Amino acid sequence: MRRSFRLRIDSINPRRSFASSRCGRAAVAVTLLIALLYSILPSTGRAAPPPNGLTSEWRTAVTTHFRIHVQSGDPAAAASFAVVHGGTLETAFSELSLLFAVAPPADLLSVYVYSDPASFESAKQTIALPEIPGVQAHADIVARDISLLQAGFEKLSPQEAENQLRHAVSHLVTAIASNGSVPWGFDEGIAQYIERPVNEKLARIASLVQASNQRGELPSWFDMNRPNAFVDPALAAAQSYSVIAFLIDRFEIKPLRQFMADVDTAPSWNEAMRSAYGRDPNDLEKQWEEDLPRWTAGEWRDNLIAAFNLEPARKLLEGANYAAAKTALDPSQTLFRQLDAPEQLALVEQMIEQCDIGIQAESLMTQTQQALESHTYDRAVNLLSQAKLQFAKLPEEQRPTELLATYEQLATSGLSAMTQLDEAKQLRHSWRDFPEARGAAREAGIVFASLGDEAGVADAQRVLDELDKRQRRIVLLLAALAVLTLIWLGLWLWARGPSELSWT
Repeated sequence: MRRSFRLRIDSINPRRSFASSRCGRAAVAVTLLIALLYSILPSTGRAAPPPNGLTSEWRTAVTTHFRIHVQSGDPAAAASFAVVHGGTLETAFSELSLLFAVAPPADLLSVYVYSDPASFESAKQTIALPEIPGVQAHADIVARDISLLQAGFEKLSPQEAENQLRHAVSHLVTAIASNGSVPWGFDEGIAQYIERPVNEKLARIASLVQASNQRGELPSWFDMNRPNAFVDPALAAAQSYSVIAFLIDRFEIKPLRQFMADVDTAPSWNEAMRSAYGRDPNDLEKQWEEDLPRWTAGEWRDNLIAAFNLEPARKLLEGANYAAAKTALDPSQTLFRQLDAPEQLALVEQMIEQCDIGIQAESLMTQTQQALESHTYDRAVNLLSQAKLQFAKLPEEQRPTELLATYEQLATSGLSAMTQLDEAKQLRHSWRDFPEARGAAREAGIVFASLGDEAGVADAQRVLDELDKRQRRIVLLLAALAVLTLIWLGLWLWARGPSELSWT
């Protein structure tokens, strides 16, 4: 039997992390297929933390960068875990690798999912660095693996499970980036900052930091970075998050990336920070303390790493909420510019361009509506034609087809009514075209009434009234002529007298 067997799929395409939901479903299907294939193979992976090694009770599946081992008698257990959580692991690894410019390790990273609590506790004892309270997925930066207890992990919500895995993957990647030399406080701050933001948790962090700052009880950065210092673990964890948030917000990502690269070879983390940030760490710490009131007042909501996730913006864009989508994409544009990630930046800028087109098209639709409400139909037709050109650049599902058709029908009807009324005004002076003029004015008035155009109705009514007055004058004139004719005939007959002709 072969001592090891590795099944790989193509390396992650960074852009694929931001693909459509259809591509996401395809990726899950591929992961499921690979995991199912691997789950039926002998579990002969490399030596692992389980106390008795990978015995027959362990089931194994792989993703692009992870080998997942599940302690279960179910042959499909590892495949199921890979399908549910493999995407989270890969996304976290992809984002962190881009963040710290690290290459994938030569061997796959391992995830051990324990069903036996005693074995899990035994594995935890081999992990050198302590974890902050509440962490269930424990990362071993020496063995490059993650251990978790399945029973507790399955009780987590999808978001909690995602953040547990992202937190653990962060420890592994920062260990790769710094060769295991990153100080504890900075490492924990990064791991928490990598989690998808949860406002309730971040509010508690900000509140804890604020209260400690007001009491003057915040530990120094030196103490924060000592894993065994006499510091409240919850406070140390909260402070470490605020420090990383400050460094990214104030100095962007590149110095932090450089710090991770330098800390392994520098005499101390202080020297690595001085080299990466170009200033004394004590000055940085002082600036952080001065910035805390602003941060705890509300800036704690800002998390630049969250901008890796384009799905919220994509959903807003698909729902034609262009202004909100552009607002959501602005941090992503900032993030990928800082990371020098041209492919991801191009995708974000393409989405922003789509937002700009949609915003312009919506503005034209708003102006069209205003033109219709003010009954300036020619302007409405012109604006509507421009809006249709803009919407033609957007996906068909984002085009308000029914609204465009409604506005077009209203605008063309109003414009047609104006044409009819102008025609009636031109024909009203011709006796011969009187019926046609009156019919045109009447039709225009009916259309104006349906459009709620009171001014148009009044204008059409004036033309009708004028035509009706002229018609009455004609009738009266003809009647007067008839009466005069009869009177003249009577007078003529009376003036002639009796006829002298006799036929007898």
